[in-house]
Amino acid sequence: MQNSQADARHTEQIEAHGLKALRLRASGSEALVYLHGGQVASFRTAEHGELLWVSERAVYAPGKAIRGGIPLCFPWFGAHGTEPAFPAHGFARTSEFRFEGSELRGNVVVAELSLESTRETAPWFPHTFAARLRVSVGPELCVAFEVENTGATDFDYEVALHTYLGVSDVRQVSASGLEGASYDDKVSAEHGSVQGAEPLVFIGETDRVYDSSSRVVVTDPGRRRRTVVDKTSSRSTVVWNPWTAKAQRMADFGDEEWPSMLCVEAANVSPHGIHLTPQSRHTTTTIVSAETL
Repeated sequence: MQNSQADARHTEQIEAHGLKALRLRASGSEALVYLHGGQVASFRTAEHGELLWVSERAVYAPGKAIRGGIPLCFPWFGAHGTEPAFPAHGFARTSEFRFEGSELRGNVVVAELSLESTRETAPWFPHTFAARLRVSVGPELCVAFEVENTGATDFDYEVALHTYLGVSDVRQVSASGLEGASYDDKVSAEHGSVQGAEPLVFIGETDRVYDSSSRVVVTDPGRRRRTVVDKTSSRSTVVWNPWTAKAQRMADFGDEEWPSMLCVEAANVSPHGIHLTPQSRHTTTTIVSAETL
């Protein structure tokens, strides 16, 4: 993918918080994407304003994950299964991606970033891979993360597009689309629970992994909008809010910020991790949009 003269007004290479970034513009929408972690940190539309959330205490530094936006959790989700000293959520979100170019497709600008296996990643993940991140900005935001097995042996991985949505007050919103889905509750350590027939509401710390491939709609009366999280090739949906006590334990999360965010994540995590044979590939995609109530 190559930049063209026609696309120069839609793609701007900038520096933000001391890090290399892209500013993408199309159809009245704008996104900010850091090469650090390949992380989308902002998506604004002309009608609805900012749809994502980033902590005011976020740290922008090599080796540190940015708290907010859409971190890429790869090649595992949460703590490593056998090595507790390995970085939480894998190494992609703290790795430097390479900008491969952008192009205008109709009323949408598409930027492509890449990340490949190196000697530095081998101790954590001893497999050869090539990852491509495609960020499409227009009336909606589409983030597609493709992983290709470029080696000679099979491997397994987990992935989550850890989307932080901005909300008026998480205690006043609801999330529909998960009704009837089974889930594991990491707060209560219960497994195989089933979501009831009513939309999910939030009354305390929430950390759930749903077996679901459905869209989730977050209804936010305070902002008079519905935020829609669609996805493709994703069999897991993670829903997270730290609430009071956990927020206070995180240095990069303001003590009083938790009401203003909700994570709804397109994922493929255990037992729905991805198995890749040599030369095969898989793409996990999330699509974020909004509509007026």
